[in-house]
Amino acid sequence: MVTIHKTNIEKAYDTARMKAKQIDHPVLLSIVEEVDAVDPLSFYNAGSSYLGERFLWKDRDQTIALVGLGAAHILSTDEINERFFTIEKEWKRLIEESVIVSGDEWAGTGPLLFGGFSFDPMDPIGEEWKPFANGTFQLPMFMLTKPGKINYVTMNFICHPDDDEALFQERIRFRDELLELAGVPVNPQQPRWLGNRDVKPEEWKDSVQHVVNRLKQGEMDKVVLARKCEVSFDEAVTSDFVLDNLWKQQPDSFVFSFERGESCFIGATPERLVKKSGEEILSTCLAGSIARGDTLESDEKLGEELLQDEKNRYEHQLVVESIKGSLAPFCDTLTIPSAPQLMKLKDIQHLYTPVIGQASEHTSLLNLVEKLHPTPALGGVPRDKALRVIREEEEMDRGLYAGPVGWIDAYGNGEYAVALRSGLLEREKAYIYAGCGIVADSQPESEFKETQMKFRPMLRALGGNVHE
Repeated sequence: MVTIHKTNIEKAYDTARMKAKQIDHPVLLSIVEEVDAVDPLSFYNAGSSYLGERFLWKDRDQTIALVGLGAAHILSTDEINERFFTIEKEWKRLIEESVIVSGDEWAGTGPLLFGGFSFDPMDPIGEEWKPFANGTFQLPMFMLTKPGKINYVTMNFICHPDDDEALFQERIRFRDELLELAGVPVNPQQPRWLGNRDVKPEEWKDSVQHVVNRLKQGEMDKVVLARKCEVSFDEAVTSDFVLDNLWKQQPDSFVFSFERGESCFIGATPERLVKKSGEEILSTCLAGSIARGDTLESDEKLGEELLQDEKNRYEHQLVVESIKGSLAPFCDTLTIPSAPQLMKLKDIQHLYTPVIGQASEHTSLLNLVEKLHPTPALGGVPRDKALRVIREEEEMDRGLYAGPVGWIDAYGNGEYAVALRSGLLEREKAYIYAGCGIVADSQPESEFKETQMKFRPMLRALGGNVHE
């Protein structure tokens, strides 16, 4: 990797093209510049000409927003056992040969991969998930990075040995046009909602009972079962208005959108899988949930009920122990509170325990993602047995739902969330997903109602009527 500080952009282009000739294959040129304030949603909307090649990410703590337009390069793999390694190996190769023009190594700028891994690569791919591989990642042509009040724009360009410089100059002009367009307010159009239906609800309740029976026999401690709901519109639904709603309605969640062709995976999840900033590691244990109350008094009462509930505390502790065991080999130190606290969101409150670690030398973010996924909050305990039961009982492909979605930059920084409270937009349809942890004393009807509650954020963002 060659880093060029504050130099002539054309000179950097010549350097990249010369390097491409020397090694006889394309070289990535990445140019980072600070710009005036840009609204992330406006930048996303301004890139409508890149429909099908856009992404957006906003973290839960309001510390960074990322918007990518166009695909300078796509990394994808259908590997089953080596998918994390395959993506990381190819990413490192691309970065090692790159030329980066930047004032400094600002996290979330320069070359950056955004995307996700499917929940279970062993599952046959469902029809709606065909645009996505077991691991699908995008290096954007243009990217807005907004850490706090600062704004950076990165332009990524793949230089071929015999490129015409006019193409590079055209790309710079288009970047400037995008920044101008982002200053024009846009009101995304919303198609008319036709209705929604639960997919095989009675069969799902039967599956819950089957799993409960197996848990009572001691096969496993916990299994997470998910289901889906289908929403119909009068015309093709785009991510623009859904994102706008999620941004406003779910300020305390990770908000993300990832377009691939005519499909878009989109959501607002409360759960961080893992974040890496330099050598600091941050993960989240999130399991056990209950509704919000209509009044402050009822809300506090429900929260206290959750904190004291044996089933939910047991389910939560399984997650804490699993994440602790996964991170310990990669961290010199780990700090974990002795008891959970409450995370309160618009429709639901969860038991929550943060985990902070100091990474050992040579620990990569994708190492951690591989070891942590799936947590007991998404798969079950023990992991392998629970995954086999999910394949037998769910009868659907989760695709990217409940998988790791997020980003990694050229310097090893990045963050992955667990893709909950999410859905897949596909032309005139949207498929939304929700699940819950099944333990030996679970009741099918109660678990079904919990999934209905978890559908609410996406139903509301899609413009549906949600009964409060």
